[in-house]
Amino acid sequence: MPGTLVFYLVPVKNMEAARPFYRDVLGLEESWREGESTTGFKLPGSDVELMVDEVAGVEFDAAGPVFLIESVDEFYALNKEQIIFVGEPGETPDGKIVAARDDSGNGIYFTDQSKS
Repeated sequence: MPGTLVFYLVPVKNMEAARPFYRDVLGLEESWREGESTTGFKLPGSDVELMVDEVAGVEFDAAGPVFLIESVDEFYALNKEQIIFVGEPGETPDGKIVAARDDSGNGIYFTDQSKS
């Protein structure tokens, strides 16, 4: 799979409680926000960031890696018989994202920057 690991997604139930936990208790540096429901944190010694996201739907209820790929729509079309996708591709501010599961139920996410 051509792609780059860019985030590790951590779904949370309450962002107001999660943000100070990751920032103040764990000491991670906040790097960005997307509205009030998603916050990025730098991970020391890594280009991969922690993406803490308030659970808004079934697709994003499992922690897991987020891979940046060329085209979510193409990847989905080519792999929908081989990969357990949770729903269809959805919109993000920069492009698209789709959630998947491995055989053990772990979350795996694929995103693109098709709007950039």
